[in-house]
Amino acid sequence: MALTALPAALAVALLASPAAGVQVPASYTAMSVDTAAAAPADLALVPKPVAVEQHDAPPFTLHRNTRIVAIGDGAAVPAEYLAGVLRRSSGYDLPVVEEGWGPAPIIIEVGPGNAPDGHQAEGYTVSVDAERIRIGADTPNGALNGVQTLRQMFSQWVESDTVVETEWTVPAVSITDYPRFDHRGMMLDVARSFYPMDEVKTYIDSAAQFKINRLHLHLSDDQGWRIAIDNPADNPSGIDYGLLTGVSGATAMTHNSNGQLMGTELGVTGYYTKADYAEIIRYAGERGMTVIPEIDLPGHTNAALHAIPQLNTPGAWPKPQPGQPTVPHNGTPAVGYSSLDANSAVTYEFVTHVLAEIAKMTPGPYLHIGGDEAHVTSRADYVTMVNAFTRKVAALGKTVVGWNEYATTDLPQDNAVVQFWNGNRTATATAVNTRGARVILSPAGNTYLPQKQDPRQPQGGTWACGGVCGLDRHYNWNPGTYIPNIDESRVLGVETALWGEFIRHVEQAQYYSFPRLIANAEVGWTPQAQRDFADFTTRLSEVGGRLTAQGTNFFPTANVAWRMRVLGTSGTVRAGEPTAAAWTITAPGLASADLSATITWSDGVQEPVSLTTTRAGSIPGMWINDAFTATSGRTFTRPGSYTATLSVQAPGRAPAQGSLKLTVYTAQPLVPAGNGA
Repeated sequence: MALTALPAALAVALLASPAAGVQVPASYTAMSVDTAAAAPADLALVPKPVAVEQHDAPPFTLHRNTRIVAIGDGAAVPAEYLAGVLRRSSGYDLPVVEEGWGPAPIIIEVGPGNAPDGHQAEGYTVSVDAERIRIGADTPNGALNGVQTLRQMFSQWVESDTVVETEWTVPAVSITDYPRFDHRGMMLDVARSFYPMDEVKTYIDSAAQFKINRLHLHLSDDQGWRIAIDNPADNPSGIDYGLLTGVSGATAMTHNSNGQLMGTELGVTGYYTKADYAEIIRYAGERGMTVIPEIDLPGHTNAALHAIPQLNTPGAWPKPQPGQPTVPHNGTPAVGYSSLDANSAVTYEFVTHVLAEIAKMTPGPYLHIGGDEAHVTSRADYVTMVNAFTRKVAALGKTVVGWNEYATTDLPQDNAVVQFWNGNRTATATAVNTRGARVILSPAGNTYLPQKQDPRQPQGGTWACGGVCGLDRHYNWNPGTYIPNIDESRVLGVETALWGEFIRHVEQAQYYSFPRLIANAEVGWTPQAQRDFADFTTRLSEVGGRLTAQGTNFFPTANVAWRMRVLGTSGTVRAGEPTAAAWTITAPGLASADLSATITWSDGVQEPVSLTTTRAGSIPGMWINDAFTATSGRTFTRPGSYTATLSVQAPGRAPAQGSLKLTVYTAQPLVPAGNGA
């Protein structure tokens, strides 16, 4: 029986409110049903925990009067974070309290002895039974890791920003978990193309759920300068540090050397005030992330040279045009052509003040000085400057971080980190074994996100992998053995790098980051022996609908069989009017033409329907498809209660179903207030 579907907007309108002049019985409350709403039998947790034991016992069900009980110093922060996730989709109050459990409590306890032995910093336990959920950790960050795991044990609809009426269940389970590496980071290049503070927050939120715990901000490069620096009281050279943002905060990527536009638009300009930077640090910290600022030195400094006349001394590169006090802006992707002057006192005056300002603004222990691709800087000048800069960072009480080119300098003993991206691994090993350095691993072929992940992508590099750098390349490597002849204990962790030559705004950043950033998150978290790519992609297939529900853009990797999920919205309708019964379907990477759907009603009627979406996916456009909507066109002439199940199929995907309940009523005239018996 073929019936015509109504537009999704009409479905929403009809289900949201009945026709004027009628009174809907109070018992007709809307609800939503997903036949796969409960967590799957095999938990699709990413990163994969160290130990999971599922129990053959009734699940926990979130209660309308559930309280989140925060016990111990710092427990309130992860508790409020969890409440913020659950309130939006459940509509429940979920107060965070220190005592008084009430029905079905979620208990978050922070204090010594709660984390797994030997993993106090970030380890946690989760236990779930029908009566309660308990998360235990020694630290707030450990508890937050437990919260992120619990979040994934609710159905994907928990990520909705509107209320979903369903039974919010979590399977009975016991989890013991902790990270393999301390550092699981992501680098965001805000220098080539700026990300306003709200976009940085969005990027933080999309990554924090996968236990990413470091945000590396690349704040300066040839194309722009993104952090405000105040003038010092003692200013021998009379440098106006406000010019850094006043001039080079207004520059960014433009075109390549052939005049072709880099990206879909010109690079975004702007900068962070000190208040902006403090807010990013606060926001990241509440989500378990430490901010690592980078001022790239002594190369990648054209933006500084463009802004500050005093830096344009005889030994600096490039040179100003005749009659000009500074070098011109360069918005191309060229690298290696700029350098500060090793023989000028103003260089050290400038860098000393900038590093001191950054250190003062940054509560975290690290300060990154770049050190990469200084091609026009002589070896002697490079060593002279880098040695001076690393000593300054140490004097400021910070641990210096730099790209692996700086590994051959006199790094502060036992107080330096080498971030490896490309080149000589042996030099990095030598820095570890002779200078006591630790290592962050960002090998380009395994962590560089602007590299193409699929040959269908028109933009992106291929140099790192000799072709595409797909999901498998980001997953199938071992950080513990990547640098030869060092102990795994010297590996601080792993970090993705999102450079900004052509990527614009956070939606494109997400498209190139996910799901490969998720792969790197598991590389940094899960023990090597427990990692398997096929198992990972199976678990990842459930994450796609979750990302869709929360509005996170991502690439629909072809070799992941993304799971479809269906959510039906129950409601009421007056007899004689179209039901407009509606379902929401997440089906990552598919188009309407790929999907076939049928509604089976409890009275035996089968109704084929078409699925529509407000945005189809586009690989050239760099966006994933939105969720789909199915809308029934049936009309019932008699009152009654009906169940309808939508079945959705697509080639190569597991089928999905979702049910709803519809109550058809006969309209009764409204009784004016005060006139009724």
